[in-house]
Amino acid sequence: MTNDSVRIFNVILLSTLPYLAIANEDSTTSLEHQRYIYGAYTADNFDDGGPISRHVWQNFPAFYRHTTIAHSGPERLLPQNPRVDVAGFKITLSTGTTTLAGYLESNPYVDGMIVLHGGDIVFEAYPNMHPYDRHIAWSVTKVVTSSALAVLERQGLVDMDSPVENYVPRLSDSNWAGTSVRDIANMASGMDCLDSDGYQNIESCIYRMEESLDMLARHNPDIDNLTHMRSIKRKRPAGEINEYVSANTQVLGMIIENITEMPLAEALKNLIWDRIGAEADGMMVTNLEGVSAPHAGLSARLRDIARFGQIHTPGADLDVVGSDHFADLRSSNGIGLSDAQLQSLSKSLGDDLPTNTAWQWDLVWADGIRFKSGYSGQGLFVDPNNDVVIAFFGTAGENNGGHELTAISHQLIRSELFD
Repeated sequence: MTNDSVRIFNVILLSTLPYLAIANEDSTTSLEHQRYIYGAYTADNFDDGGPISRHVWQNFPAFYRHTTIAHSGPERLLPQNPRVDVAGFKITLSTGTTTLAGYLESNPYVDGMIVLHGGDIVFEAYPNMHPYDRHIAWSVTKVVTSSALAVLERQGLVDMDSPVENYVPRLSDSNWAGTSVRDIANMASGMDCLDSDGYQNIESCIYRMEESLDMLARHNPDIDNLTHMRSIKRKRPAGEINEYVSANTQVLGMIIENITEMPLAEALKNLIWDRIGAEADGMMVTNLEGVSAPHAGLSARLRDIARFGQIHTPGADLDVVGSDHFADLRSSNGIGLSDAQLQSLSKSLGDDLPTNTAWQWDLVWADGIRFKSGYSGQGLFVDPNNDVVIAFFGTAGENNGGHELTAISHQLIRSELFD
């Protein structure tokens, strides 16, 4: 057997024995390693990358307060149908050509990856985690939140074109007033709280928001989340351009809680988690005041992230958000990408560029393929037409190194393997 053939065989074998698909068990699960991590961890270095971040990503509830998104219904099984052609799929990177399985084996920044086609697991690998580990999804959480909102819209409980204060009266005397729920969901609120201002900049709006959620080290101990949200100023009129503002998702969480009259974790259980047939509880970051983090706070098993992705594929027959929602992602209700954004994307996606962003998804193509990324290497691709879901977890390195699974997944989802 060639080296690539051995790698492919090993990944296929491990995908049929899911709880043996473990790498680095002798180091990452040792008592000595755990005690080292807990001794070295601080609220300032937890997201610097490397082994501390990896341990925190896979054990987030041990470091930050959480509430449970219970899985109270029956588990929906995902049949295992591992495919050698998927594991052996040739990927092209700036560094050369390799196979999918070979890349995952050699890249130190990948924690796990799963590919579903027609509801079957056709590829699955866990280079740096256990299949049963929960992993922080970071901003992939955003599309779970927006999908819960889509369920409420389908139920006639929210009008996306109504101003936000209709659902969150405590924002009525703030700069958020008059902004439609749709513009907030589309990251087009015009509010001045850009994530790009810096998660490490203690004076930035995004830092203070996550600080108020107890996700970052406290430098302004008296700040509370609602006061901070009400203080955010308007930068531009709503609906003009897409700008990455996690505060938008925080507002969507407020809307969901007020409509359902439930804490966010309980609402997500009813609207999403039980409906996807999750195999394990999810966990949601929640601070001491009971305020959750709908923009980045979900910890879950990778298979449950994939199950969630299936609500966006009609072939899964889950019928959670409704067929109208699929069309809405591609309609004029979304926000087009700027020339600068498209030029930047062309470096990794080539000529196959998305058309818009909508409903918290970062990228939406004209044929309905959609992608959501998460901090430090998380991602979710969905192709509704071919019933494909690709989900992955990762951890950036201390030197800012990372994997290339976004570009790889794009090549895979555009291949002829799933036609």
